[in-house]
Amino acid sequence: MRLILLILLTLNLLNAQKIALFIGNDDYSFAPLSNPLNDVDGLYNTLKEIGFDISSKDVLKNASQDKMQKALANFSQRAKNAEIALIYFSGHGMQVNNKNYMLPARTNPQKPVDLWGLVNLDYFIQSATSAKYGIVLVDACRDNPLVKYFQNGKHKGTNAKKGLGQVTPTVGQVVIGFATSAGDTADDGNGNMSPYAKALSVRLKEPNKDITKVLGLVALDVSAKYEQHPIIRTNLAYDVWLNKYEKNLKPKIETLKKPILLKRENINSKIYSIPNIEGRYDLISMIDKPKEEYKNNTSYKKQYNYLAGTMIIQKLDDNKFGYYYATKIKELSPNSTFGILKFKENKFKNIKCDYFITIDSNTKQVIKMIEYTANQINTSFWKKANPHKKISPYLRRILSKTKTKAKDRNWIR
Repeated sequence: MRLILLILLTLNLLNAQKIALFIGNDDYSFAPLSNPLNDVDGLYNTLKEIGFDISSKDVLKNASQDKMQKALANFSQRAKNAEIALIYFSGHGMQVNNKNYMLPARTNPQKPVDLWGLVNLDYFIQSATSAKYGIVLVDACRDNPLVKYFQNGKHKGTNAKKGLGQVTPTVGQVVIGFATSAGDTADDGNGNMSPYAKALSVRLKEPNKDITKVLGLVALDVSAKYEQHPIIRTNLAYDVWLNKYEKNLKPKIETLKKPILLKRENINSKIYSIPNIEGRYDLISMIDKPKEEYKNNTSYKKQYNYLAGTMIIQKLDDNKFGYYYATKIKELSPNSTFGILKFKENKFKNIKCDYFITIDSNTKQVIKMIEYTANQINTSFWKKANPHKKISPYLRRILSKTKTKAKDRNWIR
């Protein structure tokens, strides 16, 4: 009897590892929407099918601000015991003063004081990051006519832009998916679901795919048919599978006729064939090119003027290297990132989840880095620098901050 209870308890714990909350609002007097209620129903059925522990109580339709905030607060408490916590919102959203707001049903904000009646996107992110891994999917970039009330200085101290603003995760392990790129609007769709929700409902069912790869495929599906380009923002350090499936394959047992003797020199030759790329590198040149499907889109033709860049690579073990770098682009804020490189197939590949980088080590002095993003390919060349050469104070400050973030996640020494 005790054994049966223990088994049942274990099964319940396994099922409770993946939870979700769905909020769909279409009741807006200024611009009613057609699909949010269908969107949440469709995503609910998809996640139920792939083993999420959800019920009809996890679906909110045309919710007020009070109901949305209470649901997010309760979800945050439940998420503390969950492996994966996913929140999906479908409805109107807007950005004012660089803050993103989700609009509850039956709201009509036209003055700064009305913003208190909305729900900040940060609240969604905080709720999801209570779990080990958080996922926030925002299908709220529809064209919002209320933006005009906050533009052109109509209210002192307020400024609004089309679509939603860019969000960079800073805490927890979270991935945020937007139905379209920052500052653009998304289509509500002519069918029974929005283009973003429809692509999600198909791709999320695919087994054994990391969530960032799934969202990347969703972006390709949507952008191939509509004038919108979904994006993701993540700080995930590990792969996260929503639909992990392991086949029950019987092991094939073969009898060896003759023993195979492994020569030690062959094993050692594999270990020592890994090039040591540890050191400091200076940026020589950077080439940004749009992918084939984006070549006719003028927004991807801008060439950036890179003023400077420094990258530091540190050896972690026999075939892994941690790296972090900072670049300065003319008239833009500095860009910095970090990750882990693993030697595979005669190349160094980045194991960071949100994009992939390969580094070819053709010589000991110059390395070639290729970064594949959702819409373009960036190629850069880095030359090994004199370790005694001083780094500019500006880049040194950015590198220091980047290194601190990498250390916090145990990605480098």
